[in-house]
Amino acid sequence: MRLLAIRLPHVQSASVGVFLRVGSRDETPATSGISHVLEHMAFKGTTTRSVQAINLDAERLGADVNAFTSKDTTGYFMTGLGNHVDQFLKMTADIVLNSTFPEAELKRELEVIRQEAIEYLEDPQESSGALLDRAIWGDHAMGMPVIGTVQNIERFTRDDLIVHVKSHYVADKTVVAAAGNFDVEAFFAQAGQLFAGMPRSTNGMSPALSAPAPYIGSAMGQRFSQVSQVFVNMAYPLAPAKAEEIQQQRWRLVASVAAILFGGGMSAPLTDTIRERLGLAYTAESSTENGDVWFNFLVHAVTTPDKLEQLMTATGELLREHARLIDLVHLERAKNQLAVSRVRSSERTYATMERAVEELFVHGMVTSTKETISVIETITADEVRAVFERILKNRPALAITGKAATTKAAKQLVSTLAATTQ
Repeated sequence: MRLLAIRLPHVQSASVGVFLRVGSRDETPATSGISHVLEHMAFKGTTTRSVQAINLDAERLGADVNAFTSKDTTGYFMTGLGNHVDQFLKMTADIVLNSTFPEAELKRELEVIRQEAIEYLEDPQESSGALLDRAIWGDHAMGMPVIGTVQNIERFTRDDLIVHVKSHYVADKTVVAAAGNFDVEAFFAQAGQLFAGMPRSTNGMSPALSAPAPYIGSAMGQRFSQVSQVFVNMAYPLAPAKAEEIQQQRWRLVASVAAILFGGGMSAPLTDTIRERLGLAYTAESSTENGDVWFNFLVHAVTTPDKLEQLMTATGELLREHARLIDLVHLERAKNQLAVSRVRSSERTYATMERAVEELFVHGMVTSTKETISVIETITADEVRAVFERILKNRPALAITGKAATTKAAKQLVSTLAATTQ
């Protein structure tokens, strides 16, 4: 287990978290969704506290307590005053290490999660994101929704949760972290005591980076007749081509700059062209989404069926233009936007802690904000242009949901896009 402390003496607050390198990526079709169920159930009672006590103990201190599950991480965290860090750590450790998963609570919570899953299934925007994962990774666990399937949610048992905990809630997959104004040495000593008995993986070795899921790059559509718009999500794989490049921080920053340059703001070429100049959509933007061994360049837009083809043509033309030439003014804008974003997140305790933990999981080290900004400042136009060149070498994954959205229509849109990028 690793301990991570980041002291921010200029604030009065602090965040404490326990992060485990396990998520939906580690599931099978039969267990899809169990990481998310477990995250919910961890708050439903421990060996010494009821669900009511867990909530009251945190709120008596004015603290926020929450958790999340992603494709590769599960996190439990609290944020409040810095002089309460010892209590936050004790309570968070109790949730992670001593949860009992009471049968009565499990029955009720599974019904709540089932309703949550149904909401996602009936929401065209949420469904578009989930469908994009399938278009990117197909039947691999990475392509399955983090929340799992309704069928699985309905049948999970307490024994299933215990098996999952024993397999994945282990020391060598865990980072215990804190960021803010607190006593670092006291935090290290207390964390060492609280987690001393946490078991290691059965193989006795720290887990290596997972193998990347194969990129499928298909086109998929799902009709929602009750809406008048179409939600468009498109992805290009940008994970480094060579295994030894997977942990390269610079490449990730360059790709982030490329996404911001292309469609990260009202003045960005994608937004300006699609919305301001052509009037094809209210929403048109690009971003990146990434984990330890995956990194995707995303384009998102919301439009009407009659404007879909024009939108794809304009997007393809813009991608081709950026593979040829990078506007230096927009490069400056994108680099400054990314730098400001990093600075602002470094001034918030939870954002600082979460980013540092992710870097530790992916790179085995934490980079200071000052160091990161120094790298951003040196990113060149040729490096950013190379991102767009790599994009155009791949077939995009495309997901559309909403009015008149079908897989046949999605495949036709990919063909339209390909004709403009050649």
